[in-house]
Amino acid sequence: MKEFMKIAGFNLLVLLGYSLAIRFLFMFSAKANDRSTGIALLSAFAVGVHVLEALVTMAGKFGTGDKAVARAWLGAAGVVLVVGFSVCLGNASL
Repeated sequence: MKEFMKIAGFNLLVLLGYSLAIRFLFMFSAKANDRSTGIALLSAFAVGVHVLEALVTMAGKFGTGDKAVARAWLGAAGVVLVVGFSVCLGNASL
């Protein structure tokens, strides 16, 4: 459980970082519609890449036999998927 908290916490901090960066990137876009669409698409892409990276890391940890850490990465991928797409939609609506 300690490994999961550490890995999930780190991944959520990374999610916060690139969500804020994407938000600031589109802050001064001319039209609100363009801004919302750009934020939603770029955030969805970033979250998808992040989850894919977590799943690849999980597969690598299973391959080395470290099953506890692999399960933690799988759980973190699920957390990032749920929280990330929620943040993506919420960030686009602001």
